[in-house]
Amino acid sequence: MAKNTPKIYARALLQTISGLSGKDLSATLKNFVALVAGEHKLKQMPKIIDEFVRLAKKEQGIEEIEITSARKLDEKTIEKIKHIFGKDTEATTAIDEDLLGGVKIKTGGKILDGSLKTQLNKLKQTLI
Repeated sequence: MAKNTPKIYARALLQTISGLSGKDLSATLKNFVALVAGEHKLKQMPKIIDEFVRLAKKEQGIEEIEITSARKLDEKTIEKIKHIFGKDTEATTAIDEDLLGGVKIKTGGKILDGSLKTQLNKLKQTLI
């Protein structure tokens, strides 16, 4: 029997509640929580919820990106980066001083690494 992962639960919930509202939505959510509890997976609810939100945003065409830089970026720079990925882009930011400069952008399963640290490491490998 296959193991039900948070991704499977989230996908099932999204498909099940599509188009529901009011009492139907409330009853379906109540049944979903009972199902998860019955399978002793309540500890996974935060992961299920995170995955549900990610899938719902994807379905709505909202792109999520994570921008990591060596220092705090100003809003204008963040908006320029978001614009590259499309008008419906949501960005979270993080600071990693080890990058030295530049940015790293995570989107979906891809990482776009334009950090100075990575460029210096590539140069080092080339020279060796």
